[in-house]
Amino acid sequence: MNGTYERPLPRRRVEVVTVWYGYALSHWRGPRMPRFSSPMVSAWNPVLAQGLAVDPHAPAPYRDELWCDRWIAEALLYGRKPYGAFTLPADEVMRWFAKSGGTNLVYRAQLDGELVRVVAGTSERYGQLFDLDALIADYREALPKDLAEREAQALEAHRSRSPALDYVLTENAEALFAQAALSVRGLTLGYPPRETAARIGAEAAQAARVGTDAARAPIGTDVAR
Repeated sequence: MNGTYERPLPRRRVEVVTVWYGYALSHWRGPRMPRFSSPMVSAWNPVLAQGLAVDPHAPAPYRDELWCDRWIAEALLYGRKPYGAFTLPADEVMRWFAKSGGTNLVYRAQLDGELVRVVAGTSERYGQLFDLDALIADYREALPKDLAEREAQALEAHRSRSPALDYVLTENAEALFAQAALSVRGLTLGYPPRETAARIGAEAAQAARVGTDAARAPIGTDVAR
């Protein structure tokens, strides 16, 4: 049994499991976001790019420590991800450079010991790559109003920008990417927005709990443990 399996839950939520030969690689619940879809966005992107497995002792497709890097490199070439970073031996990277010549990919590379680290992204604009109107509408339905508007503004601001221009060619590009809104980072990596929305909601809830604990703590008490 291989594939992505979805089960609708009450209150506009969905449960998703990715399975490889009967073994679960990921399992999560999040809001349904039915309007948006893209060939560059898949439940497999976060799983295969990060080497996820529900049980670390179960069989998995990851054959060696560079397997996920090789998968990211191939996914970029064949339009399954708009942006990504990978580290591979120089001979493999040189072959990747040659193959990328007929694509819209822009890349930056640097030596990392005996390997080469590559950060690459498509030059196409977010507004060309994705149906941002549908995505923003989904976020507005999936998240509380204040969180939804924050993410909607971030996505709108990227409509005429591109992964290559903003997060490959710009100085300190990777640091800027790490500071981008979660909705933008998830979309740029080809992660499912419903999974990203679940994370946004969870992080907001955690921040609210920390703030409540801090407000209740006596003066001088360290609540950030």
